Amino acid sequence: MWKKLVRYLIPERIPWFAARLYDRLAGTAIDSYYKKVAAEIVEHRDRGRILDVGTGPGHLPVRIAKIAPEIEIDGVDLSRRLIEIARKRAKQAGVSDRVRFRVADGNRLPFADDSFDMVISTGSFHAWRNPVRVMNECRRVLKTGCEAWIYDPAKLVTDAAKNELLGSLQGFDRIAWKWGDVTSKAVPPRSDEEIHDMIARSAFSKGWVDRTEWLRIRLRK
Repeated sequence: MWKKLVRYLIPERIPWFAARLYDRLAGTAIDSYYKKVAAEIVEHRDRGRILDVGTGPGHLPVRIAKIAPEIEIDGVDLSRRLIEIARKRAKQAGVSDRVRFRVADGNRLPFADDSFDMVISTGSFHAWRNPVRVMNECRRVLKTGCEAWIYDPAKLVTDAAKNELLGSLQGFDRIAWKWGDVTSKAVPPRSDEEIHDMIARSAFSKGWVDRTEWLRIRLRK
């Protein structure tokens, strides 16, 4: 019961004062995480329209667009500051014609039914207060026969990158680090049993859970 209360009290969005640090932390995982995940996704779906729920600073959509020229991606996030960073990143990468970002809530996606060929999410699942509701929204906007892939790495930043960053933090970045450290410890990872129960209560007909390297949840409509 107390776990549910803690999850409810911690906001789902990254607060404005933590957006810059979050972007810096995500940037340290380009080679170790985002490139690998992007390649895995493109191997499965190399054309069509993809939705990224909880896109953050937009590293993954931009990477996917760069290696798959026939893909269009919409990224949504609750943080207005992170969406601003993501839009700037897409423009600098020259993919803003195929990669669009907007402030939106995964609990109420602003898209029509059957709009996407794939839905992805990386690193936000642990913060969802109502994961079944978000899963149902992902299913609603998916085309029939298509899949939602949810990733939630337990550890994204290497110890070396963490130590290097810690030595350079000042002002709001130091406050943001402490905030992130406290909230990450207060919201423990969900167990396989909990996840299978969520899938069973969702509108998806099939679901798989794998923890090879990272937590991967596959959901098929």
